[in-house]
Amino acid sequence: MRRFFTLILSAIILLNILAANQVFAASAPMISSWEVDNREILNNERVIAKSSYKISAIYPSTVINILGANFPGYRGPGQLVVYKQNFGRTTGTNEFGKEAVIENNKVVKLTGANSLIPKNGYVISGHGSAKKWITTNLKIGTNIIIDEQTNTITAYTTVDSYRFNAKEKIKEAEDFLDNAKKMQENPGEKKAKYYLKKAKQDLRKSNRANDNMAVSYAKSSSEMAKIALNYTLPYIANELKGTWIRPTEKNIYEVKRTLDNMQSIGLNTIFLETYFHGYTIFPSKTMKSYNFTGQNPIFAGFDPLRAYVDEAHTRNMKVHVWFESFYVGNKHPSNDPNSILSIKPEWGNKNKANYEKETYVAHPVEHNGYFLDPANPEVHNFLVLIVKEMIANYEIDGVNLDYIRYPSAQKATSTGYEASNWGYTNYARTEFKKLYDIDPVNIKYKDSLWTKWNDYRQNKITNYLSKMRKATKNKVILSAVIFPDYKTALETKQQDWQKWSDKDYLDAITPLILTSDDELFEIMLKEIKTKISSKTTVYPGLFIGFMEGETEDLLKQINVSRSLKSGGVILFDWAHLGNKYKEALKFCVFTSTCQ
Repeated sequence: MRRFFTLILSAIILLNILAANQVFAASAPMISSWEVDNREILNNERVIAKSSYKISAIYPSTVINILGANFPGYRGPGQLVVYKQNFGRTTGTNEFGKEAVIENNKVVKLTGANSLIPKNGYVISGHGSAKKWITTNLKIGTNIIIDEQTNTITAYTTVDSYRFNAKEKIKEAEDFLDNAKKMQENPGEKKAKYYLKKAKQDLRKSNRANDNMAVSYAKSSSEMAKIALNYTLPYIANELKGTWIRPTEKNIYEVKRTLDNMQSIGLNTIFLETYFHGYTIFPSKTMKSYNFTGQNPIFAGFDPLRAYVDEAHTRNMKVHVWFESFYVGNKHPSNDPNSILSIKPEWGNKNKANYEKETYVAHPVEHNGYFLDPANPEVHNFLVLIVKEMIANYEIDGVNLDYIRYPSAQKATSTGYEASNWGYTNYARTEFKKLYDIDPVNIKYKDSLWTKWNDYRQNKITNYLSKMRKATKNKVILSAVIFPDYKTALETKQQDWQKWSDKDYLDAITPLILTSDDELFEIMLKEIKTKISSKTTVYPGLFIGFMEGETEDLLKQINVSRSLKSGGVILFDWAHLGNKYKEALKFCVFTSTCQ
C-alpha cells in the first residue's frame, strides 16, 4: 500500500513538472535574429534585416495576461505586449520599458512608456528582454507584420525604412525651426538651415542610388537633420533649467566637479535629494532627537547639503531640496535598529490585503519599499521638523516634496483594486471609525462610504501639505511632485493636486511626464493647465534620459513645454543624463553661446 501511494505521489509530481514546463514554454519569449538573403524583397524593397519575437498578449487585461495583472498597463516582467485602439487612449505602462507606435504597418515613433494608441494602428510595448529586442530591431521606418495565429511579430528593415526615417527627421527639424521663429530670434537658425540643406541633398542622392549607397546616403541625411534640430531651439534666459540628483559625492572636490559639469550644459537649478529612503544626507538634530540614525552612513564625516548649497550659489545656481515625504526605502527596517520603522513601527503603512499584520508592509510593485502613514499627525510633525531644520541652517532656495501620496493602488477597473488600497493602519482605522462608526476594512469599493474613505485619505495628504506651506511660506519656494492624470492620481494615490493649487498650498508643481511621446506630453500638460490656478507654476519633469529615448525626444518636449508657457523643465535625472543628451543641450537650447 505504501508503495502504491508513493507511485501515485511520484506521478502527481511529474504531472506538475510537465504542466509547469508547458506554462513556461507558453510564456517564454521566442527570439530570432538572422542575416537575410540579399534577394528577399518586401514592398519592392530589399530586406536588410529581419527579426521575430513571441507576443505575450494582445489587448492585455487581468484575464488575458495574468503575469501582468498587477503591473501598469497589464505588462508584466520581460513581456512584449500589443495595444490596439480598443484598449484605451494610452498604454498606461510605466517608465521601465520601450514602446513603438505603428501606423500602416510601419514604426512611426519610438517612445518609453504610456504611449498614445493610434486610431489606424497599435503600440508594441516591451520590458526586460522584450525591451532589448525593441531597442535593437525597431527603428523609425521599420516594417511590422503580426501573425495573430502564432502570436509572433516580425520586423523587417528595408532600404526604404532608412529613407522614411530621414524624411521624418527633416520634417521635425523644419517644424521646429518654424516654431522657434514665433518665440524669439534664434542665433542657431543659419546653422540649422545649412544642415537641413545637406540633409535634403543626401535624401535626393539616396532616392537615385543603388541599395548599398541608398542606405548610406539615407543614414547621412538622418544625421544631418538631427544636427539641424539641435540648432532650431533658441536659448531662453529666464526659464528654470533643472535636474534631479541623488548625491554620491563624498568630498567638496567631487561636488565642485559635478556642479561645473552641470553649469557647462546650462543647468541653473538642482533638485538635490536630501531626505531619501528614511535618511538625511546631512547630520540632523531632528533625526537624533527621535533616536533615528542621524545621517545616512554613506556620507559620514561630510555634509553634502552644505557643500552643494555653498558651491551652487557661487555659480549663481539655485538648490531645491528634493524630499521623499512618505517613502522610506526598500531595505528591511531591521537592517538598521535606528531606522525610522525600527523605532516607530506603528508609523508604517499597510494595504487592505495585509491590514491584519501587526507592523509595516512592503509594497510589491513600488520596489518592495516601505511607506509611512500619512494619516498619523506624528509623521507630519516629524517631516515638517526636518524641513524647518534645513531652512534654519542652510540657505536653500526651495523644497520639492516627492512621494506626497499614498502607495500606488491598482486602477478601479481592476479586480484587485480594493485589496490593493493603502492606509489601513491602526491609527487611521480608529480615527475613521470615530467619525463614521465603521472600520474602513469593512467598506467595499462602491459602497456609499467608499467616497468618504477616499476623502479621508486625500485630506490627510492635503493637510500635510498645508503644514509644509506654513513652514516654508515667504522663506523658500515650495513645490510638489505630482502624477499628471488627475483621475488616476486620485484613484490610485489619493493625490488631490488640483485642491492644493486652488488653496494656494504651493508655489509650483513638478509633474512626472513618464513618456517620450511628445504628442501625449502636450495633452498631459494642457490637461494640467486647465486644472490648476494661474498662481501655480509648472515645471514638467522630463524622463527621456531615464527611458533611454532619443535626443530629439528631449528637444521636442522642451519645445512643447515652452509653447505652453511653462516656467522651465527638470530633467530626471542627473545619473541618467548621458553624454548624448548633454551635448544636445549645449548646442543652443540651454546655452547662450549656441556652439
